[in-house]
Formats: sequence, structure tokens, C-alpha cells
Amino acid sequence: MGWHGTLLLAKPANGNLPAHPQVRPAFGSRFMTPGPWGNPVGLYDLGDGWQRVGAKPFYSERLRLAAGVQALVAATAAPVLAAWVAESVCAHLEGRTPGGVVLSVHLPNIDEECGYEHLEGRPARVQPRLAVEAVEAWAHEAGQTPSTEAISAIVNGIWNERPAMEDEVLALFAALGFPPGTEIPPIIDPEDPAFGDYGPTAGWADMKASGLIHAASRGEVLGPEYDLTPKERDYLRFRDLVWGLGLRRRAQPRRADRPIRATDVAMARPVIGSPLLADQRLPVS
Repeated sequence: MGWHGTLLLAKPANGNLPAHPQVRPAFGSRFMTPGPWGNPVGLYDLGDGWQRVGAKPFYSERLRLAAGVQALVAATAAPVLAAWVAESVCAHLEGRTPGGVVLSVHLPNIDEECGYEHLEGRPARVQPRLAVEAVEAWAHEAGQTPSTEAISAIVNGIWNERPAMEDEVLALFAALGFPPGTEIPPIIDPEDPAFGDYGPTAGWADMKASGLIHAASRGEVLGPEYDLTPKERDYLRFRDLVWGLGLRRRAQPRRADRPIRATDVAMARPVIGSPLLADQRLPVS
């Protein structure tokens, strides 16, 4: 099973992309946390104000790819590029700029059916030269120096299981002229022993909350074993605060020797009304 989600490239005027008011309603409330192989689709600072981040809808949330890109362009007054990746196999690329560049391309840009559902419809094949020119025009308005050859190889490539499509999208960002960037880690380390059983508790709470939301969307009612305890709600809010609501450094690598202070816990635990939960109208336990 591959990765699915949106890789978003934008230039917020201030703060981080996950905390931008236009991001969650369009691209989802789940932001990528590190796994066994690191966090290549996490939040990265690319320099000069540019950032990229991977996001997923949280069950009842619905992807609004084209509208979300347009809204973010209007809010930031800068170009925006977003790629919805389907199970690491293909992607729907949408780009807009304040100057009027509009691009909508399926990756790879071929006539063959991909076999995956694209909620907003799969873009039709674009004449290869025009597709590359549109991507280059986006890069130029973003102030970058794109590589025509690299862009063409990605946009007009062929079906291939390797590399995974999310890696191809990141390669496209590089072909546009953006550097790999520096991951923006949380100010605090949620895996520190100071936070006890945060990891497994938040993971289990996420599955329960997802089940409740999915069942409600189908008019079903789950048993009491799915009710979230106050502790589970606390930990979900804590995770959302750390990874999604702005408790991030700006282009500063995490210091391994930085101690976890009691004030860190104090600022994280009282948070209430997390959008991740409040927007889903979960029953209060």
C-alpha cells in the first residue's frame, strides 16, 4: 500500500503552512509525522519564505484541490502548487499564480487510464510541450530557475513503480529550482519520555476517532468501546498542536541536547477545541 495525500508548495506570508487558515479546509488536517524512514513528506523550509508539506484529509474532510490552490494564491499573493498523490502511483497536479498561470496535469501525462479515482476528475492529457511550458511559467513567476529537461522527464514520463510518485513530485519541486530544504521540527519532542505513553495513546485515539467520524458519515452508531476518554482527547489535541498548529521552529534544526521543560508541557496540555476534533462534531465524553 502506497502513500496518498497532497504535497503542497506555497509561500505563506507568516507562520507555517499547517497553521495557515486556507490549508486545512482544502487539503486536510492530518500532517505527516516521522516514521521508520524519516519524514520526507513533512514540513520543510525551502528558503526565501517557501515551504512544502504533506497533508491528508481526516475522514469526513474532503479534498478541494483546485479551489484550495486558488484560495491560497489569493491569500498569499504568491504562486501555489499542489499534487494529490494516489497510492504512490500517480498524481493530480494543480498550480496557479497571481499572474494568471493555470496548470492542471496528471502525472504521468499520458492517455492510459491510471485506475485510481480522482475526486475532482482526472485531468486530460496535455500536449507535452504545453505542459512543460506551463510548469516552467509557474516556476519563473515563483522566482526560480527551472530545468526544462528535468521537468519534461517527470511530467511526460511513463508508468513506473519506482520511484514512488511522491518522490517524483519532490523531484519536480527540485526541477522547478527549489532546494531540498530543511525540515521544520516541533519545538518540543513528543517522543521524549517526559510525555509518557503519548505515542501509543495518540495512535489508538486516532483510530477510534476516525472510526466514529466514518460511522457517523454513514449514519451508523458504534459501541461504547469507541468513546474517546478525556486522556485520549488530550493527546489528540496535543499531537495536533505540535504537528499542525504552529509549534514549529523556522528553519532551525532540532537540538538533540535541548531539555524538555515543564513549561513545554504546560503550554501543550490545556489546548481545547482543536480543529481536528471540533470540526468533526465528536460527542463530548
